[in-house]
Amino acid sequence: MRSDLYAMALAAIFAALCYVTMLPLVGFYNVFLTLFICFTAGVLLGAGWGFLTGIIGMFLCSYFNPLGAALPPIMLAQMIGAGFSGWLGGTVGRRLPMRQYSVIHFVLMGAMGLVTALVYHLLVDVIDAWLWGPFWVRLQIGLISSLVTIVSNVIIFVVLFPMLKVLRGVVQYRR
Repeated sequence: MRSDLYAMALAAIFAALCYVTMLPLVGFYNVFLTLFICFTAGVLLGAGWGFLTGIIGMFLCSYFNPLGAALPPIMLAQMIGAGFSGWLGGTVGRRLPMRQYSVIHFVLMGAMGLVTALVYHLLVDVIDAWLWGPFWVRLQIGLISSLVTIVSNVIIFVVLFPMLKVLRGVVQYRR
């Protein structure tokens, strides 16, 4: 029971961290740390807790956004996309040896940043195009504007990878 409470507390901290880090970056179009934070929660706590952290963290970011809350279908797509990032972190995290740094680690983290941003934006952009149409034109515009998120997410995952290694050593959660 104690380990479940510990995991729940850490998941809540990571979800709150998603919201808190979103606030200073709200002026930078499509740049956010949320996907990396959810991925980190998944690596540290497991796929289920990572998914839940993504769902709750993105709900906080979408609903309490200072620029206005997202529409419910878009918010749901954002929550599922961030949840996927946490799930992916939990799935990959068990197989990611972090004894020492190597180029392979950084390439893998860049690939994880690419995959999480692509999945997130495919979900969000398809729902956005469906809502606001015309579908194909709106989808193309959305995917082009998502390049900012994709590039920034790859950079964030690669640059912050050493922090993930340190956190993995600090957090002593046993699944």
